[in-house]
Amino acid sequence: MLRIMTAMTLLVPAIFLAADTHAQELDFGQINKFESLGTGTLNVGAPPKTIIDDGERHIVILTIWDANAETKVYWKPPDADAPRTTVIPGRGIQTFQTAGEFKLEAIGEPSRKVEFGYVLLGLRK
Repeated sequence: MLRIMTAMTLLVPAIFLAADTHAQELDFGQINKFESLGTGTLNVGAPPKTIIDDGERHIVILTIWDANAETKVYWKPPDADAPRTTVIPGRGIQTFQTAGEFKLEAIGEPSRKVEFGYVLLGLRK
């Protein structure tokens, strides 16, 4: 629980920088563990960055704190058979429930980039 609180504390400043905030409805009682916290940079033209590829259920809290490109998110909802794609147009925070598949890609003009951070939480089966 302390790890989750620490991770959330690190992401709170990004809320005030976010231009747009979205979230799925979440049942926090289903969270069974903190898995990881990370940051990164996506460059337009680079291959998608894989955050999750394990077939397990997760919650990802994604924060885009600086972007001069769009962020394309490839993910698979736990209650759907087909993967989905979501485009985040600039800065913002979005929450995803996934079934073990989550990738990010910057799209737009060459030499543009996206700066992001995420919190990864495990869900009970």
